[in-house]
Amino acid sequence: MPHDKNGQQLSVGDDVLIRATVTNVSAGEEYCNVNLETVEPMFPGEHKTPIVLNARQVEKYFAHEVTLELKR
Repeated sequence: MPHDKNGQQLSVGDDVLIRATVTNVSAGEEYCNVNLETVEPMFPGEHKTPIVLNARQVEKYFAHEVTLELKR
């Protein structure tokens, strides 16, 4: 079965967190995009995955404010 990095089973419809670092911000009059790079590569020693999203799709992450909610 598919599972996350902590061994938790993944199913269609699950909400997941993808940790990424902002590498570029593109501001426009109608929209803003952010270029991201995953914090952890798929395999050790490999390149990290680049992602581009609209700024409205991301939320700034503050490590000291993180809470863990498990849905069962």
